[in-house]
This record gives sequence, C-alpha cells and structure tokens, in this order.
Amino acid sequence: MWQQEKELIGLVDVDSNGFPNIPLMKISAWHRAAGDDVEFAIVGKRYNRIYMSKVFTESKEPEGIVGDIVVRGGSGYDLENRLPEEIEHTYPDYSIYPEMTRDKAFGMLTRGCPRCNHGFCITPKKDGCRSRKVADLSEFWRGQRKIVLLDQNLLACKDDRIDLLQQLADSKAEVEFNGGTDIRFVNEKIIEMLRKIKTKDFHFAWDDPRENLEPYFRMVKESGIKNPDRMRVYCLTNYWSTIEEDLMRIYTLREMGFVPYVMIYDKQKFVDKNGRWLPDVAERYTREQMIHFKTCQHMQRWSATRGIIKLCPVFENYEPFQKWRDGGFKVPERKTMIGGTT
Repeated sequence: MWQQEKELIGLVDVDSNGFPNIPLMKISAWHRAAGDDVEFAIVGKRYNRIYMSKVFTESKEPEGIVGDIVVRGGSGYDLENRLPEEIEHTYPDYSIYPEMTRDKAFGMLTRGCPRCNHGFCITPKKDGCRSRKVADLSEFWRGQRKIVLLDQNLLACKDDRIDLLQQLADSKAEVEFNGGTDIRFVNEKIIEMLRKIKTKDFHFAWDDPRENLEPYFRMVKESGIKNPDRMRVYCLTNYWSTIEEDLMRIYTLREMGFVPYVMIYDKQKFVDKNGRWLPDVAERYTREQMIHFKTCQHMQRWSATRGIIKLCPVFENYEPFQKWRDGGFKVPERKTMIGGTT
C-alpha cells in the first residue's frame, strides 16, 4: 500500500471542526519521513494520494479534490478501518495544525471500554469492550506544556492504568482528560495517582440512573483532589431515563457540590445547531417524544449555567420551563394531508 517513491500527498480534514485530526497528523509525519511532499489538499490540484479523514458521519466531503488514489478513514466512514501499525505508532506531525497544537500534545494511551450496554457510544464497537494500553506517552508527547488525552476509559485499563497515570504525573504537563474519567473505577489508589497529575479539572459522567454512583462521587468529594465545583458531571438524557430519574441525578450531584451537565441523546435529530425544531420533526416523532425532548432541552439550559441553577435550584420553578408548561407543552404538530390523513 505504501510507496517509497516521492509522492505529492493531499490531506482532507472532512470535519474541519476546530480540533486537530490525529490520524492525518500521523499520516503526514510518516510520508514526510519517507521524503514525500505533504499538504492539505487544494481544490483542482492533482495528488498522487489523497487521505480523507472524518469523525462525524454527517460531515460532507469537499468537492473538487483530485487524487490518483483516495484513501478514506475514520469513524465517520465506518468502525472497521485502521491505520497501519507503522503509521499508528508514528509521532504526529503537529506542524499541520500550528495554531491548535501550539505547545499541546494530542493522543491516546488506551483504547476500548467495557461499558458494552452503552449503545449511545461507539467505543465498544470501534475499539472493543476491554480497555487496553496502546501507547506510552512518549509516542505523542515531547515536552509540550499541555497534554490532551482522548482516551475513552483510561481508568478501566486495570493492567496498566497506574503506570500510565504515573507517566502523566512525571510529565509535569497540564493534562486535559478530554474523554473524561470513569467514576466507577475510582478508589483510594486511583485518587492518589490523580492527585499527582496537574489538571484544571476532572470530567465524570453519570449516564445510567439505575447505577447508584453516589458513593463514588462522595469519595471523590471527600478526597479533596479538586473542589466539586470544579468538576463537571455529564448526565445522559433522552435515552433510557425518565425526567424524574434525570432530576434525581442532577439534584444529588448539586447537593454534593458537583456541576451537572445534561447531555441530550440524538439532539441533532430534533433541533438545528441553534436549538430550533427541524422542519420534519413532527413527522418522525410522537408528541410525547417531542415533549420529553423539549423538557430535556429546558433542563440542559437550566443546569448548564451555574448562576441560574444556584438562583433557581428547583427545575419546576425555572421560568422558561414554567411558561412552556403553562402554555400547554407546545411542540410542532404533524401536518394534516388532504382528505384528513397524515
């Protein structure tokens, strides 16, 4: 697949979402080491090879990109494609994203997650149901001030997590756990390791209300590794929980001082990027489903702003929700066709 003759390589970041594409950085580094010329693809210019990479399925490929060979990869295309091992373990070419990677390193120490019942997450399907070590920190960090970790469940990597956490602590760099840390694997040893790591805050999640995670959160709070007000906890809604179960998690977390943040499953299927109903939403969902979604949307806005939730600690008293509720839970109506059918 990989040629040794000098080639002109074109890269296409299909998402272009303001976040560096790690596979493209590794591909660039590998080809440059082989003596090839690499650049982001220019419309109308012909390349020996084009590499298109995307994370999100809804991202659209740009038109007018020309290549003798076009290679597509990333979870936005499918969950099976992989980089060849020799490229996977290549130190990234951060120079292709100079602004986004200034004094920052990006990468993954582990892949996989044992939470197979979390159908809302692609990680178990893409990377397996076991968290395993895939790299040492030195594969993508060489002294940068900040490290952005993209691991989905580093703490679930029971065989290597202590060593990997020690590598992060030894780096003295500021670490951002982009994928969060799994509260269910927190114990006294893990807390002591996390205490050694330089980080502004920790991100946790309480996705399933059927799991009683309150004791774990109380352990973290009492440990003092961070003020709870500096720790955001994502709460999945619109998936498998009732509004009452959502509020139970939010109120429990607030009582302990944590910052709950409502995540709405399939939000993009109900509203546009500005939060407005999509034109065909009533044709795809029932009134009850739309009311449930809209309630989650109000709950998200209420809980996301610390000032609002402190001034209005009871969701039912949140004024925008009150007005919508008192107005009869107005949602889009299904269009009536000629003859009275829908």
